[in-house]
Amino acid sequence: MKTLAILVASSGFGLFACGTAFAHGDHKSTHGGDVGRGNDEIVIEFVMEKGTLNLYVDDEQGKPMDTDKVTGTLTLLSPQRPAQEVKLEQAGPHRLSAPGIKPMPGERMRAHIRFPGGEEFESVALFSDHKYGAAAPAGAFVQ
Repeated sequence: MKTLAILVASSGFGLFACGTAFAHGDHKSTHGGDVGRGNDEIVIEFVMEKGTLNLYVDDEQGKPMDTDKVTGTLTLLSPQRPAQEVKLEQAGPHRLSAPGIKPMPGERMRAHIRFPGGEEFESVALFSDHKYGAAAPAGAFVQ
């Protein structure tokens, strides 16, 4: 009976933990990339386009944010190779790019950005090749 009580209690805790993990802002990909998790005030989508990793920055409602004077870094973390860090560069009205970064599926990408007013945000995502790369079906459009 004691074992049953422990099993029920741990199952309930697991459901509670899963529920809180998705309690805030699950945003969908709008550019075909991986949406990061982090601060609720902004959404960063990591997208591999034409060999360059781009970061699209939106507010929590999904509206593009001006990144004209935004600075920051992107760190690529992998168990198979040393960490890589690059300065983010301007790449468009609400887009930053991480030149020279070539993530592999399963590697962790961490963006740290600073807005001109001093606000700092972090977003983390695992790179996946769900849309691009070797797993793409024959005839698929690859950017």
